[in-house]
This record gives sequence, structure tokens and C-alpha cells, in this order.
Amino acid sequence: MNPEHSSPPWSRSLKVSVAIVLLIAFVLVLWQLQSLLSSIVIAAIISYLLHPIIDFFQRATRLGRSTIIGLVYFLLVVLFVGFFVYAGISAFRQVTNLTTLLSDAATDLPALVEQLNGVIANTNGFLGMPREFGSIVIEIPSIQPDSNNLTEVGNFLSAYLQPAAGYLGSSLSTVAVGTATTIANLIIILFVSIYISNDSPRLSQWVGDIAEIPGYRYDAERLWRSFGRIWQSYLRGQAILGIVIGIVVYVFMLILGVENPLALGLISGLMEFIPYIGPIIGAGAAILVAIFQETNIWGLTSFQFVIAVTAVMIVVQQIENNFLVPRIVGDALDLNPLMVFVGAIAGASLAGVLGTVLAAPVLATIKLIGSYAWRKMFDLDPFPEPEDTPEDEPSWAESAWQNWQLRRAGKPAEDKSASKTSSSKEDTNA
Repeated sequence: MNPEHSSPPWSRSLKVSVAIVLLIAFVLVLWQLQSLLSSIVIAAIISYLLHPIIDFFQRATRLGRSTIIGLVYFLLVVLFVGFFVYAGISAFRQVTNLTTLLSDAATDLPALVEQLNGVIANTNGFLGMPREFGSIVIEIPSIQPDSNNLTEVGNFLSAYLQPAAGYLGSSLSTVAVGTATTIANLIIILFVSIYISNDSPRLSQWVGDIAEIPGYRYDAERLWRSFGRIWQSYLRGQAILGIVIGIVVYVFMLILGVENPLALGLISGLMEFIPYIGPIIGAGAAILVAIFQETNIWGLTSFQFVIAVTAVMIVVQQIENNFLVPRIVGDALDLNPLMVFVGAIAGASLAGVLGTVLAAPVLATIKLIGSYAWRKMFDLDPFPEPEDTPEDEPSWAESAWQNWQLRRAGKPAEDKSASKTSSSKEDTNA
């Protein structure tokens, strides 16, 4: 651009004013789209969790990324629909059994009343009751099929069933609207997640291009990598923890003979996403089931059975906290437990369950940005510590897949550990 046609540089006050206006506009847009924001966040989480699977198959096969994304999401939809169909069939069976039980109870009611009349008639002052009490007889009112009784029955039914029908109709309409809204949200989540998965490899380059002009490309790319480590260690770590804890709780509850072990395993696995409180809820559910369970396969008393279930859940939580969490999640969040606990409560008040689940990584992200801004304000190095840059090597699953392909082709499998050892020896000798 020619200098005579270039616009004058903005003053600091104008820059601040523009930044404030843009920030207010951004907040207002988020406020108006807050109902859609939760769907976008859930879609991004699903995309982030599926990214390793998509990346693995992209490296292991010759298929394009779009094809792999389509196949992965198709399988996800099939599993999701299958689960809800199974749950719906189970719920239908439960309702059918309940209806049959009520119908049988209504059929047996006259006989039960006759038995009760006989018991009352034979008391005759038993346990100090007056003798006249034994003459009380419970009768089921019978209606003779004449016109007056039929008119009374019709008036009774119309007086009580019309409000019930109106309430049932309004409830069905509410359920229908809620179901349609849920299906629409699920479709939005599915398509947004597919687009995010397809464009995720270009996000890092896009962030760097935005920061290129002011000269902050290195800072932006390093912050982006730090964000990735925070969210990866939390979301994927919590997903792995949930699966492992769910399986462990299911196996132990099955061995102890606790009722509904699969449901207890699912509850414990899902509760892993809620910091600190979630594992307590999962353990409390198992203990509560044990308290109300009448018998067990080990012949223990109720108190002994509850103590055994409590001890098992305590052992599971100790293994999780001391062995699984440090190796799966690590210390990427670097947050004080009290801060995470308070953040989870604040997240629940702001965004419900989703806010509780995402409180820890959001706090870690805010801490990262705040630390960067604080050091820049005082002209300090924003990154005082060197960045941990892990080697760009395939995961163990990818290495196993590559070695299997080499064996099929008649070639020797690569030994990564041997090559790393030999290279380190060469470096030492040099």
C-alpha cells in the first residue's frame, strides 16, 4: 500500500475503546446464545475425545480423514441409538410388569377383603379390643346396572377423569416438545462435532496466523500447546479413569453379590467427571444398595455386608488417588484442591452439571492466561521455564499396528526401545 493512502495509526485510547466495545459485543452474543453454547461445548468435548481414534486410523490406513470421521461418527451414532433402544425396551418391560402387577392386585382385591373380614370377625375382643369391633365388616360397594346408578357413575367419571385427561394431555405435549428439543440438540451436537473434528488439524495454524501480524506467533503457539496439554490430560484422563473405575466397581460388586452391579459401575464411572464429590457419590450409591439388601451370597449379616462394601469402595478410591490419577491425569492442571472444589460449586451454579465437569480445566486455563498477562504487564519473561516438548513418536497402539503390518509384509518389526538405547549410546560416545 502506498504511504499516502495508508490510514494513520490508532492511538492507545482508541485501541482500548475498540477492545472494550468488541469485548462487550462478544459477551452479549454469548449471553444471547447461551442455550446453544452448551451444545457447542459438548460437541467440542466429543470431538476432542474422538481425536486420538481418528488420528490413529488416519495414520494406520490409507483412508482420507473425512472418510474416517464419517465411519467413527456413524459407529458412535449406532452405539448411542442401540443403548437408548435397549434402555427403552428395558423401561417398557418394567412398566409392563408394573401394569400386570397392579392388574393382578385389583383382581385379587375382593378375595383379600373377604379374608380381612374373616380375620376381623374372628377377633372377638382379641388383644383387649371391644367385642363390637369384631362385627365390623368391610364391604366393597357394588353398583346395580340400573339407569340411576349408571348416571351417577357417568357423572363421577366425567367429574374426575376430565381433569386427569387434561393433565395427561398437557404432560404428553410437554414430553413431546421436550423430546423434539432433545433430538434437535443432539443433531446440532453431532454436526458441530463432525465439523470440529474435520477442521481440528488446522486450528493451531489458524491461531498462529492470527497472531502473526502483531508478532506474537510464538506466544500464541506455545499457549495453544499448553491449552492442549491441560484439556487433553483432563478430558481424556477422566474418560480413561471413568472406564477403569466403572469396570473395577462392577467386578467387585459382582464378586460381593451386591444387587445391580452394572448400574453401580456405570454410576461410579460417570461420577469420575465430578471433582472430589463424584467418587463419594459413587461409593455412597453402592453402600446405600448394600444397606437395603436383605440377603447376600456370602451369608454375612447386614452390618458385616455393609462394612465389606464400604471397605472395598475405600480401597478402590485409594488405588485411584494414589496410583491411577498420577499416571493418567498427572499434574498438568497444577491447581490447589480447594480451588478445584470451590470452582466446581461455582460451575454448578453457573452451568449446571456441565459447569461442574469443566470447572477444573477452565480454572487451569484461566490461571495460564492470567500468569501470562501478569508477567507481560511487568515486562517479565512470560515463559520462565522451558517447554516440555515430548518426542513426536507414535503411541503404543500405533507402534503395535505398524509392527503387525511389517510382519504381514515379511519384514522384521521395529524395536523402538532398542533404537532409542543405541542412539543414546551413540550420543554418549560422541
